[in-house]
Amino acid sequence: MEAILKAVFEKVQSACKDGCYAIIDSAEFADAVPDGERKTPGEIDGALKTLQKGGFIDIKYARGDMYCVAALKSALPEEKEEPKECSPTVIEVKEKFNSRAAAVYSACAFLGGALGSAIICLITTLL
Repeated sequence: MEAILKAVFEKVQSACKDGCYAIIDSAEFADAVPDGERKTPGEIDGALKTLQKGGFIDIKYARGDMYCVAALKSALPEEKEEPKECSPTVIEVKEKFNSRAAAVYSACAFLGGALGSAIICLITTLL
């Protein structure tokens, strides 16, 4: 579709000097479209409407396959390149292993489990 848009805009721009309107036949638009692209009237009409919505051309009227158009801008915006796919950067964080803290946490977990079991045993014996 980009090739059709560019060809249609260039045709309008070459026909409309000094901001004046020009009457262009859809066959002229089809001749301007490069080979290998679809040149159906629907494609050309869609390209004209897209250019009009973008503010590049003005369509005063369209009757049948005749269009009264004027170029509003001097050039289409340049196509932007797709950003290259980047691999994410992996940052490894190495923590210092503190064996003393690990021993304290393990002992606290063991004592907490033993205390909880003792409380449950005490409750069940009283009931």
